[in-house]
Parts: sequence; C-alpha cells; structure tokens
Amino acid sequence: MSMTRIEPAHRAVPASEGEHEQMEAAFQAALNQLPSNPGFPHSVRKLAQLLFQVGWISGVRTGHTGPALTDVPLPPHTFGTAMSNLSAALDANSGPGIGQLVSYHGSQQCCHGRYWVTRIERELDVRGRESVLYRLSEYRNDLFVTALTGVHAESVTALPQHWQI
Repeated sequence: MSMTRIEPAHRAVPASEGEHEQMEAAFQAALNQLPSNPGFPHSVRKLAQLLFQVGWISGVRTGHTGPALTDVPLPPHTFGTAMSNLSAALDANSGPGIGQLVSYHGSQQCCHGRYWVTRIERELDVRGRESVLYRLSEYRNDLFVTALTGVHAESVTALPQHWQI
C-alpha cells in the first residue's frame, strides 16, 4: 500500500502590494467612521487590522468587495461594535498584568484586599489547558513584599491602576 501526498489545488500567494494598499485605504475609511477618540488600545487596533486584512484580501480575490469599492459605507455602528467586542474579548481573556493593582477575593478571607501583581506564572496541565497563577505583593518601605503566591485568576479582579515608576 502506498501513501500519497495530498497537495492543495492552489498554492498560497501572499497579498500583493495593490491588495495591501486597498486594504489599508478601506481600513482607514472604516476607522474614520468611529468617533475621534474611541479609546481602543493599540493592541486591539493592530489585531482588528489583521482580521480586516484577511477578510478584505479574501473578498478581493473572490470578487466580493464590489460594494466596498463603490463607496457604499458600512453602517456607522458596525465597525465600532466589532472593535468594542474585540476590545472586550481581549480584556476578558488577558487578565491583570505585572505591575497592575488587583482586588483579591479568594479563599483566604483574612487576606482580602488590594495588592500589586509582581509575578505571573503560566503552566499547561496534563490536558493542555493553561493555568495562570499570580504573586501578589504589598508596597511597603519602597519595596514590594510578597503577600500571596499561587493565586488563581478567578480570585482576583483587575483594577485600572498600574504601577508608575
């Protein structure tokens, strides 16, 4: 019995300069529909641009960008809603970062309160699921003093304050 290699019918072709230019113009036009300061983090904009690029170039190659090319804009809320949902999804999945203030509400009730995240450990369990553990510290006498270690993500709520140097 022989094994045959399955080859795709078409080879992948990187985006052309023209496709990139069209996509950039279309993405900028969509961004221009948003309020002047929508408050989306740079990471959200970069991810949205990558997703937009995939959709745009796929549309160009299949001939489905005609309405976009003939100046038929998206409804004003469509792009903003997509960006907001992307931002919310990233915020929900990212958890607090190092140097961020959190509220601890875990199983050690005597320790409930606000702490600074000073370490994040990410590990994969035997099933390949990621677990995230935090080290929480207090700032005393110009030093971070470890208060809790091995804190699970569900035991903390990120607060908007970040450590300022």
